[in-house]
Formats: sequence, structure tokens, C-alpha cells
Amino acid sequence: MTGKLGEAGMDLTSGYALISRKNGTEQVAYRGQLLYLLIKAENPSVMTGEGLNDVWHITRP
Repeated sequence: MTGKLGEAGMDLTSGYALISRKNGTEQVAYRGQLLYLLIKAENPSVMTGEGLNDVWHITRP
């Protein structure tokens, strides 16, 4: 499935999708799992969240 991500117009690659949330906003998901940004990340290249609390994992397009 390929779609556009908001105003940025980014293509979503296979497995990624926009999910409509109850509050009316949209969130990116990978294979049905919602994706989140680690607040401690200074920029998109920071990948210190892998394995955090044995729950969080890094995803790549």
C-alpha cells in the first residue's frame, strides 16, 4: 500500500499506512502497529530507543 503522508507528500512504502484515530487525527502505523517518536531523540537519525524497556523497536522505511 502506498499513500501520501500529510502536507509533506511523503510516499508510504509497503506495510506502512495512515490510521484514523478517534480524535480525528491520523497516525502512521506499520503492519497495524502505531508508530511513535522517542521524545529523547534530538533528530531523526538518533536511534537510541531500540529495545527500550524490552518493548520499543526502531522501524525503517
